[in-house]
Amino acid sequence: MKPLEGIRVVDLGRFVSAPFCGMLLADMGAEVIKVEKPGKGEDARSLGPFMNGKSLYVSTFNRNKKGMTIQTRSPEGLELLKELIKSSDVVIENYRPGTIKKMGISYEDLREINPRIILASISGFGQTGPEALRPAFDPVAQAYGGLYAVSGTQESGPMAAGTVISDLTTGLYTAYAILAAIIERSTTGKGQYIDIAMVDCMVSMMHTYVANYAANGIIPERHGNTDPLSVPADCYRTKEGGYVVMHAGEDKSWVLLKKLIGNPVLDDHRFDTHQGRVDCREEVETLVREWFLTKTAQEAESELTKAGIICSPVNDMAGIFGSEQIRARGDLVEMEVPGAGMCTFQGSPIKMSDAPVTYHRAPTIGEHNDEILKDILHKSDEEIQRYKEEKTI
Repeated sequence: MKPLEGIRVVDLGRFVSAPFCGMLLADMGAEVIKVEKPGKGEDARSLGPFMNGKSLYVSTFNRNKKGMTIQTRSPEGLELLKELIKSSDVVIENYRPGTIKKMGISYEDLREINPRIILASISGFGQTGPEALRPAFDPVAQAYGGLYAVSGTQESGPMAAGTVISDLTTGLYTAYAILAAIIERSTTGKGQYIDIAMVDCMVSMMHTYVANYAANGIIPERHGNTDPLSVPADCYRTKEGGYVVMHAGEDKSWVLLKKLIGNPVLDDHRFDTHQGRVDCREEVETLVREWFLTKTAQEAESELTKAGIICSPVNDMAGIFGSEQIRARGDLVEMEVPGAGMCTFQGSPIKMSDAPVTYHRAPTIGEHNDEILKDILHKSDEEIQRYKEEKTI
């Protein structure tokens, strides 16, 4: 048995944040029903990457779910959705604030038909505040929430993270909040409303920068791949163009690195202490960079690891797919995409001794319509046929 078996989730999410949240719950055993528009499905189904003409975008964020189509703009479709919600535990949505109220499925509406329902709303700026209605995608949240300002270098200017970190972080926070609400409901018997904003999630990721600014008025500068508090610590280019990340800022690691490099210039007593190396950052880093340029990435990583110094190659996708460690951890899994064949996706990072994550491909558009209508909503064959003819599903 999996931890969330017996929990039913209606996933109204689009693009990344809400579908990713639903997928996390599905991985833990929840019955997650992805509701899409009849015919076209979620808008993201037209986005790349593609394999044999089939989009892999939706497949990346919707494994282990059931698929249902409902025309929520029709009165009958909306009533069908409410029936489904009435028999469910959680609803996830990421429409623009105010949309679900216009649809008639706000939290106030839903708790009238199901007092135990947990409704989680994801938006860019949240459901309250002067900019609540402002639209946002991942880069907007990264910029507004501060991540852009601390990413990159002084020369590059502000930079985004290399992935949709705002979408993914928001999905994680929402799943965490839903689990907390489920636990609380076991005591109170009541559901609740969850309001998660992408911008809020980014602000929460701002490390000690918030406290430092509040206490000392310090605005953090972009420092690229360096560690502003430790030296040497950076991403180093090697002689064949590869890169290795190394952190040898601690005194013990510094002694090991000095011995490995073997350059007597590094024995300068100014470099003996942590703060001394920070004060002489450019001198130290120049000497360290020169050593890396005499090695290939593989040589540098091997020698550093053998010496007991923390480091890693900078893996691109080829490096990830070639890593025995990543494959041994089950971080890459194969699933079928109808029409495309077997494709590789990232697996779950959660490893549980008694409830391992299993994988089933993302549903096709409306794949489980008949099953859900019969087994959950107890509709007759005649009613199902009518829904199809009237394009309600």
